[in-house]
Amino acid sequence: MLLSAAGLDTDGLRVSRYRRIIVSLIVVVILLQPYLKIMRQGPQGATEWFEVAGTATLACMAVWLISSPVSRGQPAPWLVLVPMLALSIGLFAVGGPAALAATTIAAAMWGRNSRTPLPAIVSAAVCAFAGLLLDALKHYPSSSIFAVLVLAPLAAFFAYSAARRAETLGALRRTRAELARAAVDEERLRIARDLHDLLGHSLSLITLKAELAGRVIRTDPDRAATEIGELESVARQSLADVRGAVAGFRQPDLAGELVAARQLLDAAGIAAEIASPETAGLPRELDSALAWAVREGATNVVRHSTATRVFITVSVDPVQAVAEIRDNGQSARSGNGLLPTSGSASSELTAGADRRATLAWPRPAFAGSGLTGLAERVRSLGGEISAGTAGGHGFLLRVAVPLSAPS
Repeated sequence: MLLSAAGLDTDGLRVSRYRRIIVSLIVVVILLQPYLKIMRQGPQGATEWFEVAGTATLACMAVWLISSPVSRGQPAPWLVLVPMLALSIGLFAVGGPAALAATTIAAAMWGRNSRTPLPAIVSAAVCAFAGLLLDALKHYPSSSIFAVLVLAPLAAFFAYSAARRAETLGALRRTRAELARAAVDEERLRIARDLHDLLGHSLSLITLKAELAGRVIRTDPDRAATEIGELESVARQSLADVRGAVAGFRQPDLAGELVAARQLLDAAGIAAEIASPETAGLPRELDSALAWAVREGATNVVRHSTATRVFITVSVDPVQAVAEIRDNGQSARSGNGLLPTSGSASSELTAGADRRATLAWPRPAFAGSGLTGLAERVRSLGGEISAGTAGGHGFLLRVAVPLSAPS
C-alpha cells in the first residue's frame, strides 16, 4: 500500500511538472507571436525595441512564476508580480491591441500566485481601468476594449481557481501518502504484537517441557518421551500460529486459550482453577480479546512470578464480558502477599512450588510489551484493562470489554 501511494504521488508530481512545461511554452508563444515579424526583420526604432524587449522580459517572468510551486505558507512574489503588471500595461499602451495578451497573462499570473482572491481582483481591476483609460486617450477599437475588460478578469479568476485546485490536490496526495505510511506502521505493530503474544506463550511452554524432559529422561524415560512428543506438537502449532499471524488470518479463540493456559500452567507445576460459563455466543472480536488476555495472563504468571496457584475466571453479563487472571505469586510485580490456603491445598501448593524450583526458569523483572499490546486491543473495543496487586495478595490482571461496539 505504501509503495502504491508513493508511486501515485510521484506520478502526480511528474504530471504537474509536465503541465508547467506545456503551459510555459504556450505562454511564450502567445506573447511573442505578435512580434515574430519584427524579430525576423529586426527592431526599428525605440518603440519596436521596447515591444520586443518588454515582451521577452514579460515571457521570462511568466515562465519563472509558472515553474515556481505555489504554497499558502509562502508570501507571493510581489517583486515580480508588480513590475510584470506595470510592464504589461505599458506594452498595451505602446503596442495597442497587439499587446492584449500581455495584460491577460499578467492578470493570470496575479491570480495564480494570490493567496486570497483580493490580489486577483485588484489585478483584473487595474487592467480594466487601464483599458478604459487608453481607450479614452487613443481611441482603440471597441472590440479591444471589450476584450481587455473581459479577458483579464477571466484569466485572473481561472488562474486563481486552478492554483487552489492544484494546491488541494497536492495536499490530498500528501495526505494519502501519510495515511498509507500510517497503515503500514499499524500493520507492523499488529504483527509485532501478535508475534510477541504468540511466541511468549508457546516458547514458555516449550522451554518448560524441554527442561522437564531433560530432568526426567534418565529416571523416567516414558515421561520424558511424552514431554518431548508434546513439545513437538506445541512447536508445530507455534509455527502455524506465527504463519497465520503474519498472514493476518489468525485470531485466537477463548475456549482454545483456556485449554492452552491449563496445559502451560500444569507443565509449570502451577495449580490452575478455571471457571468459564457459556461463551460460545460472544462476538469474534470480543472472544479474541478475552483469549489474548488469558494467554498473556498465563504466560506472565509462568515467566514473571513464583505463583503456585492461579485462578482464571471468565464471566459474561448483559453489559460486558470480563476475564480475570489472579495468582498468589511473590515477585517484583505483585508484592509479598500470598493467598490464604489451608489443609490439603497447602500441601498441593508446596508440592507445586518444589516442582517449579527444579526448573532453571529465568524470571526477569516484570517488564515488556505484552500488556501494552493487550491494552491496545482492549481499548480498541472500548474496554478497560487493569493490572496490579490485588489487596496485597498476588497479582491480578482484569480485562472488561463491553458487549456492544463503542460509538
